[in-house]
Amino acid sequence: MAIDPDRTGSLKNVILSLFLASLAGAAILMGATILEGLQFADTGGRPDAYSMVMFVLTLLFFATPIMALVVIPVGVGAWAGLSRAGLWRIWIVIPGAVLIGYGASLLIPFIPDVVLVSQLPSPTREIATMLSAALTGILLWRGARPAGDVSGEQGLAD
Repeated sequence: MAIDPDRTGSLKNVILSLFLASLAGAAILMGATILEGLQFADTGGRPDAYSMVMFVLTLLFFATPIMALVVIPVGVGAWAGLSRAGLWRIWIVIPGAVLIGYGASLLIPFIPDVVLVSQLPSPTREIATMLSAALTGILLWRGARPAGDVSGEQGLAD
């Protein structure tokens, strides 16, 4: 049973959505480090130009690729599995993504302390990862929909 292209979006759209979700998820997690006062601690909480440039470069070239290493394979697998089973519905993707995000929040403390996200306290870390995962689920669902589907209720009449 192959993936039906009439019921799902293209793999290119799915991967693009997942890459954008990786960028957004990295921004959410790094934003949480700013809220907790970890990100710009060296400059007394007030970022200077160098700190801001380093923050953006870290976001683009460190945090986003690391997120992509996790988000893209899991997202493509979820897309393929749910499409094959005919279960591509927003109410399945979003709660599933949030559960994955909660599970990821439990693994973050095991990251080496050099990465500031590992130093986030528990409630902030869990909220940030679950928000990041929910956004990933929304973007994945959006990218996986067929081009002509505007209702979001594809496959209900089948």
